[in-house]
Amino acid sequence: MHLASLADLPPAAFQAVIINVNTRAVATLALLSALRYAGMPVLLIDCESTDGSWAHFSALMSQHRFEMLSAPLKAHGDTLNWLFQHIPARRVLLIDSDLELLDAELVRQMCAAAQAERAMGSGSIQCGVWMTAQRQPFAWYEERPWVPLTLLDVAAMREALASGLSFRARVELNEFPPSPLISRLLIKRFRLPLVRRLRLSWLDVFRRDFGGKKPAYVMYDTAAEIYQHLLGRGYTFADLSAAFDPLPVRHYHGVTRLLLNARDRNGASLAQIAPEIDARLRDEYGVVC
Repeated sequence: MHLASLADLPPAAFQAVIINVNTRAVATLALLSALRYAGMPVLLIDCESTDGSWAHFSALMSQHRFEMLSAPLKAHGDTLNWLFQHIPARRVLLIDSDLELLDAELVRQMCAAAQAERAMGSGSIQCGVWMTAQRQPFAWYEERPWVPLTLLDVAAMREALASGLSFRARVELNEFPPSPLISRLLIKRFRLPLVRRLRLSWLDVFRRDFGGKKPAYVMYDTAAEIYQHLLGRGYTFADLSAAFDPLPVRHYHGVTRLLLNARDRNGASLAQIAPEIDARLRDEYGVVC
């Protein structure tokens, strides 16, 4: 069914959501796997796609039952802010448009775990790590839920949003907190190979402490800020990764990000994965996209 707004979505205890931006084929794989394995209603939100997605998914409605809504193209965090402020569901299962579910047991256990008292959600944790792989050895990537597949409690998310938190990714500068300008100037040294590894430990007296660490800056990726805030408020997140190793999903990683930012290299190219996606759709779901 086509929806005019989120308010038209039937209320649900659990609601799966897939956000599509010009990823018609791989989003079809995400959608069909969700319909097969998620065990809950599925909403596909199309954000100003120009690849024929709207017509394609509208045609799929004749064979499959799901809801579809058109929304403005915004930064991913802003779209999630809007989604959780307005969706009439108790819990939302976020499924990346480039993720295929491979069985139903993981989602079943996520749903069971998310119903615990003070649970903000369930899924898998993306652990905090020093950003040495990005040549930022003194920068800290903050722990967060693994967003490509995560189940979140709507009331908890609204509590955090009402407190001024956001799903948006952001960087917190920590070199010299009394002066954001000086912090920004000091951070620029990471662009220079000769001084990139200078920690400047004498600045520790000014740096804020993050769980026993004093990084030059902290990277809060999508949902990390809200997650950390709710942990501090006594909420829990059920990490099921130990029970599923590896997780029964196929994730192509970063497809939408690369489409929206030609300079980004951290992800899978849609052109490179297209043959595999087409084969999965044809062989597993009998669909030609």
